[in-house]
Amino acid sequence: MVVVAGSAVVVSQASAQQKTLDLKKWYVLVNRNSGKALDDRGSAKNDGAAVVQWSRHGGPNQQWRFIDAGDGYYRLQNRNSGKVLDDLGWSKTAGSAIVQWKDLNGTNQQFKLAKSPDGYVRLVNRFSGMAVDVRNAAKANGSGVVQNRDRGGADQQWQLVPAGSVGGSGTPTSQATSGSHPSSAPSPVAGGGSSTTRFMGSSTVLIGGSMSDASAAAAPFDVRYAYVHSQPAPSSDYYSAARCHDGWSSWWGCWNGSTTAPGTYVTWRDTVAAQATYKGSRRPQKMLWTWYSLRDLGDAAGQGDGPGEVKAINRLDLLTRYLNDYRFFLQKIGTSHDAIDLEPDFWGYVRSLGDPHQVPAQVSGANPTDCGSQENSAAGLARCLISMAHKYAPNTAVGLHLSCFDWQTNTQACVKDYANLGAKNADFLVTDVSDRDAGWYAQPAHGGSDHFWTDQKATAALQFYKTMAESVGKPVVLWQIPVGNMAQNNTLNHFKDDKVDWLFGHMDQVANAHVAGLFFGPGQQEQTTVESDGGNLIRKTIAYHNSGGTALK
Repeated sequence: MVVVAGSAVVVSQASAQQKTLDLKKWYVLVNRNSGKALDDRGSAKNDGAAVVQWSRHGGPNQQWRFIDAGDGYYRLQNRNSGKVLDDLGWSKTAGSAIVQWKDLNGTNQQFKLAKSPDGYVRLVNRFSGMAVDVRNAAKANGSGVVQNRDRGGADQQWQLVPAGSVGGSGTPTSQATSGSHPSSAPSPVAGGGSSTTRFMGSSTVLIGGSMSDASAAAAPFDVRYAYVHSQPAPSSDYYSAARCHDGWSSWWGCWNGSTTAPGTYVTWRDTVAAQATYKGSRRPQKMLWTWYSLRDLGDAAGQGDGPGEVKAINRLDLLTRYLNDYRFFLQKIGTSHDAIDLEPDFWGYVRSLGDPHQVPAQVSGANPTDCGSQENSAAGLARCLISMAHKYAPNTAVGLHLSCFDWQTNTQACVKDYANLGAKNADFLVTDVSDRDAGWYAQPAHGGSDHFWTDQKATAALQFYKTMAESVGKPVVLWQIPVGNMAQNNTLNHFKDDKVDWLFGHMDQVANAHVAGLFFGPGQQEQTTVESDGGNLIRKTIAYHNSGGTALK
């Protein structure tokens, strides 16, 4: 018996157990005989693409939703491809292939859920009357899914596991106690073989941001970010001191006060992230550090933002202090699995002066120990910062900030300049979509400019990220994404924006652009925050993780 009630369908089981099918949810279908999941082979998107069984990893190509076709039948739509399960060629032959095809709502694409013991169901095709099973009751990865006479065998029984949940056959998905995403075990791609795409230990797009501890615990966030910026310590004595002094509080290493050891700001935040919980259970998060200290070094050079920074890197005394400070910062990270965003905006100022190889910097003299072989230029400095991170914080990913203010008119110049900067030596690129909410920019007092996204604007931005990612062979992280949403009223800390909703609504496009992380937060104190957005980001993050996430590409 099948009872329809709104978006929920109750399927009676032989065991008298009730199983509720939610038409708004995605499910992983786990075979009773093999323990493997129904899988869109190789994440294919073409009509006729093979459907197989594969070790359960919970990726979008293993997620299916049920679309009501009437009379107790449903179409099964794959989350990755958008195609539906299909009896190929309207066959009534036992052993013929089950594939995926565009949704035509034909009876060969409609299946009923027939009761089986212990909460399992059989998928019986409306046209052929045959049940979906695994060819020859095989248990190997890649075994074909076919239709056969409905005999009720274990190889024809499937368990519907809500995507992202723990339990049932196979490997637990995103609620693993480690707090990381599941190890990806993708089905083979065309031509054989397989590959695993990961970033910061995850096989799916990471979600995070800048927020309070309470907000960080309210949703299954993966990453938190924080700035590190101040003028460098005046002398090496700061690094070896047992405790900070009262007069050292302007230096980032003593932001936690004079009762703590220098550098506690980093070790403390790493500890908080590692001890994070969600719904009362341990779910560690990771830190992304925005290293933003050349801005302060420019002040020390007497000229401030932009020109002062470029001047400062060519002063041996200032660059020596800067690189000493950076080394201490990396040593405080140590073996933590963090990420570093290197110097927002600075590389854009370098680019404005021409070839990064020709912008002078006293690299080898400022740090002969770590960077004595690097050229004395901004390009050499970029390589120096990357190599130091790999040396002193070996488990940490280091990203070069993508500051291409002319990307809409001259993307190829950005490609060339980042090749010159040595971006291929980094682990990722990181960039900001906009530093403030669109509703803030729209006000006449702030220039009255239009920073809202249309599909056209968003697609253009994603194409730029994709081009840059492919040019260096590394993923891109979007950082400090405005938190506003269209339910806000354009007052202090409540400005409108549309990027949160757009990004979560187009996660496949995000992944296709090789974006590995979406990190949200205000770029200025008047902007909407995670705490003032009415819970929008928290709700969307919960829904995203409950869905199993979106696989990296």
